[in-house]
Amino acid sequence: MKRFSYIVKKHCLRRGWVSLAFSAIALLSITGTSHAQTAQAAQAAQNREPAILIDNVTVSETLVRLGDLFRNAGSLSNKAVFRAPSIGQSGTISALRVIDAARRAGLHHIAPSAIQTVHVQRASELVTEQDVTEGIKAQLRAMGYIAASGRVDMELSSRLIDQHASPAVAHPFDLRNLRFDRNSGRFSTDLFIGGREDIGTIRLTGRAIETVMAPVLTRNMRRGEVVAESDVTLTPMPRQQAMLAKPASIKDIIGMATRQPLRAGIIANEGYFVAPDIVERSANVTILFKAGSLTLSMMGKALTGGAKGDIISVQNVQTNRIVRAQVIDRGLLQINTPTTSIAALGATE
Repeated sequence: MKRFSYIVKKHCLRRGWVSLAFSAIALLSITGTSHAQTAQAAQAAQNREPAILIDNVTVSETLVRLGDLFRNAGSLSNKAVFRAPSIGQSGTISALRVIDAARRAGLHHIAPSAIQTVHVQRASELVTEQDVTEGIKAQLRAMGYIAASGRVDMELSSRLIDQHASPAVAHPFDLRNLRFDRNSGRFSTDLFIGGREDIGTIRLTGRAIETVMAPVLTRNMRRGEVVAESDVTLTPMPRQQAMLAKPASIKDIIGMATRQPLRAGIIANEGYFVAPDIVERSANVTILFKAGSLTLSMMGKALTGGAKGDIISVQNVQTNRIVRAQVIDRGLLQINTPTTSIAALGATE
């Protein structure tokens, strides 16, 4: 019995030792794993690249996030820390304040930086006065007020400063309630800037005149002056005014003479010009008379000036008789109808 008790006790002691030994091994194993994990976490933190502060930032939303201010912000990139400026506006903030806000948000591993201030710009799409006037012209064409290819001179009643639309909208601006007076060219419309409910409606008024290129005199001209290329130029003129003036083609008036005194700036009308005189009044001329194969010539004196093709009065210097002859060239006239006898003309063959 004692021997059995001794054997049982010895067996139990052995089992207890084995159990104790297993517990110790398990404890060592767990402790070793914990230390390894801690070391790995520390190593990972040490190996991770630090967040780097950015000095110039552009944002498109109403909030500025850590990912906007820092590179390598990791999982904290979407954390908002500041309100953004208004659309199209900008502002600056101390770098120390940015870093302090980042640490309070949980971003601690930040690289040293010499940046003193951070500049934050709110993204926008610029809307200029030219953009708006071109939009008004497009609507006037679409509504049939001006020709599809018509040129339009437009002026707003007051200058429109540049506006900033949200980059998230489909159209940066919208024009509504456009009204137009064909006679005066006056218009009015309402301008809305995309995504800018804070601005509201901008009321625009002005004048839009459809123009065409018309020939306009560049200088005052006396009667009888011959038009040179430098005397006329194509200038945009109000369409209605140009159509009433019945402008001539420049090529048709170059080399023509003015029928009357003309002032600079008027639209050149064909009626203002005639062919230039190639025979001047009192000039000595040669008069030709042709009858079949017979050609007679005589000297004469022009009593009036005349352009090519004009029929003017000319005096035969030999007989002092006055006849009518057609100007055919400079200093040369021709009698077309044999109403005067050859003897009377005193002609020589």
